[in-house]
Amino acid sequence: MKKIIFILTALVFSLSTMNAQDVIGKWKLEDGTAIVEVYQNGDSFNGKIVWLEKPTEADGTPTKDKNNPDASLRSRQLIGLNMLSGLKKNGNEYGGGKIYDPGNGKTYNCSMKVEGNVLKVRGSLDKKGLLGRTMDWFRVK
Repeated sequence: MKKIIFILTALVFSLSTMNAQDVIGKWKLEDGTAIVEVYQNGDSFNGKIVWLEKPTEADGTPTKDKNNPDASLRSRQLIGLNMLSGLKKNGNEYGGGKIYDPGNGKTYNCSMKVEGNVLKVRGSLDKKGLLGRTMDWFRVK
């Protein structure tokens, strides 16, 4: 009997971990300009830029976070920059997080959901996600 309970417990745990694994991995933005790697840190899901279509400026220096409203952060490189933070799993969706857009230097509320090999990422001005837009990111194999 103990063996059956152990096997059932292990099966339930592996299924819940497998669902979280769906979002973990590398995703190419719909415009093809960047790849973001989503990873788990504790119960939080985050994402960092790991590839850029244009990794350097015209002068050959690494592309920087030049649109950041905080002048002290404008010299940091975009590759390696966390742009997704604090997302929490809720059923088959992830929410309650933030997404930073280095293109305009703004941070938005964020939620996301995996649909096959597409990650639906919603950035919004409000926490409920009513005032925003959804982007499709595509799984990189």
